[in-house]
Amino acid sequence: MAPVEIDLLWNAVRIRPTGWHQLWSLRRQIDVPYEQIVSVSYEPELARNGPLGIRLPGTNVPGYYTAGTYWKFWDKPRVRSFWVRRHAEQTVILRLQGHYYDLICVEVEDPRHEVERIRAAITEQSAAEPAGES
Repeated sequence: MAPVEIDLLWNAVRIRPTGWHQLWSLRRQIDVPYEQIVSVSYEPELARNGPLGIRLPGTNVPGYYTAGTYWKFWDKPRVRSFWVRRHAEQTVILRLQGHYYDLICVEVEDPRHEVERIRAAITEQSAAEPAGES
């Protein structure tokens, strides 16, 4: 079982850590409205480098496992991120705007497939918005 499951709701992406990953990340789920997603990508190098900032709260075993909230509040840009990952090559990266988190990096079963699913849902949501609304 993957550390994180991603559910596509009618108005948001739901990120759910599974099993013990809920405990280690101290999160049951995160809902991200489609309009707050700037980009979704597969970037193993970014995941391999790990988060910047202070872990508040979460778990970190250097070089092995990263889970929880990280906050880089000094210098610009300030970044609050959420991570659940052990294998960098199995991660999905979401960059957000107007959300509590600026970046979400999570490990899933098939990252390329999840990226395509989320992109398709964003496109579908954009097409379904009535003209004149944003």
